[in-house]
Amino acid sequence: LHARAGSQRVLAIHGELFKSRCERCAVPFDDAKTYFDALPTCAQCGGAVRPHIVWFGEQLDPAHLREVERFMTRAGPKLVFLAVGTSGLVYPAAGLVERAKAVGGRAWLVDAAPSDEHAARFDEVLVGKSGELLPELFAPAR
Repeated sequence: LHARAGSQRVLAIHGELFKSRCERCAVPFDDAKTYFDALPTCAQCGGAVRPHIVWFGEQLDPAHLREVERFMTRAGPKLVFLAVGTSGLVYPAAGLVERAKAVGGRAWLVDAAPSDEHAARFDEVLVGKSGELLPELFAPAR
């Protein structure tokens, strides 16, 4: 959604739903198809094709995590880390809030029902539906 909205620097650390990748040759490719009738296979090697997303139990791409670290370090105190609709329980992504604060940034959480423990990690917490709160948060000042 960020890329479709025109954002130039998007790093999809959990993958991209509109891409697929071969389990054998691991090459991702654009793919907005829905497969109902048969499991898709790779045109290059015949391997099974799956969504290009990170599922539970799989590791995030270390290159992505290094890029996030570089970005946060460069931004330093100018960094605003925004977490939306997450339990904040699954690491390493859950640790990004602490890293943002360690470089001097501010951390914001937008969530419909954050736990007290999770919310306490953030500088600012907005409780409610992200579809309602985010447009208000990013609306031009009047």
